Amino acid sequence: MAELGGMNGKLAYRIDEAVKASGLGRSFLYERMADGSLKSVKVGGRRLILRDDLMAFLTCETPVSLTLPASSRDAKNIRGSKQKGPTRAATRPVRQMILPLE
Repeated sequence: MAELGGMNGKLAYRIDEAVKASGLGRSFLYERMADGSLKSVKVGGRRLILRDDLMAFLTCETPVSLTLPASSRDAKNIRGSKQKGPTRAATRPVRQMILPLE
């Protein structure tokens, strides 16, 4: 994994830079920004992730959602059924792999 401070001492990363620095996938980062577990800022038309926010996310200092939201397909099935509460698929835990920082 690339050292986060190693990219010319940047304070913020564009998405492609955050992907390279963290080793995480582009889609994963966008999903985490959408669910609020990874903070980002928009400057002009550019989305940036502050170095400190990326480090906090990678070291699990910010809370990470442990359940997957119900998909629209599951939501339709819930509305059409007589079952109360979320389905098993709507509350299945997300497996999280913790990698050591070098």
